[in-house]
Amino acid sequence: MNDADQTVGSDRDAKIHRLEFSVDWRPGHAAAYLIADDEPILIDAGTPGERGSEELRAELADHGYVPADIEHVVLTHGHTDHVGQTRTLHEAGSPVIYAPKRMRERYERDMETVTERTRANLLENGLEPRRLESASERLLVAHRVVRESLPEEAVDVWVDDDPLTVGGRELEPIYAPGHHISHVCFGTMLDGDRVIFSGDMAIRPFRAPSLLVNFDDGVRDSVRQFRSSLDRLKTYDFDQVYPGHGPVHDQYQECLDRSITDLENKCEQCLERIESSRTTAFQIAVERAGTKREISRIFAETVGLVGYLEHHGQVQSAVEDGIRYYRRT
Repeated sequence: MNDADQTVGSDRDAKIHRLEFSVDWRPGHAAAYLIADDEPILIDAGTPGERGSEELRAELADHGYVPADIEHVVLTHGHTDHVGQTRTLHEAGSPVIYAPKRMRERYERDMETVTERTRANLLENGLEPRRLESASERLLVAHRVVRESLPEEAVDVWVDDDPLTVGGRELEPIYAPGHHISHVCFGTMLDGDRVIFSGDMAIRPFRAPSLLVNFDDGVRDSVRQFRSSLDRLKTYDFDQVYPGHGPVHDQYQECLDRSITDLENKCEQCLERIESSRTTAFQIAVERAGTKREISRIFAETVGLVGYLEHHGQVQSAVEDGIRYYRRT
């Protein structure tokens, strides 16, 4: 049995089993959760590819299940490490699949448009042209993998802000964009406790990056939306958190407070790097990162950070020869 397994009683004796999938970034795993109700519910669907498929089957088998046993699949957001095995589950047993409605809106953008806008936004934010092909392809591959892993036609229910009943269990969706434009957390009751399947929010001990749409249109709004989502989530209280990365924990409000502080600190760090002379988001990301790998991880969020500073009047920007430069106000 997985050492990370979490078993929690409910008023209907439901148990929650944690399933872990390998990823190549901190903290080395992505988590999904099997709610062992009369109609088994899987919250998120792991990573794509053969390794993800093998891990899905092995993790389910640890608890006496096979993919065909899953009757409901509930997805928190459209990232590859959360939707990766949806097609496998769909083909194995035809479960009811629930996905955030904002994912459907993303699917309405054809890949040609996404490609064009991704490349344009990378260049506008200061990426060196020689890096464009590799940087854009890495981002576009992620878009394609999501669409392949979760075909639009496989989704049965597009989740909005209204409460929904999944296999007899009441789930409360909480829209929380920032890490991803479609991100939804789900609250429910277990054994008299309020618990939340938080996806990539309220993670301990770190904060997921503000990616929103990667470098599609809207990238500059990522941190503003993330910050608003944190404020929205703080109006709720939960006894237990089941996150998409990191351990299960009971520090809901503390994690949100740490995320708010972290965003504020990173905004301040960006502001310190914006001198009176013009500066691009890419130049700031390079100074913040130090390594090529780290640059690719924080570039999109850096665009969101300086966009947040501009929204609050601390910096101003202008596009010159197709490149956006920032100055202090």
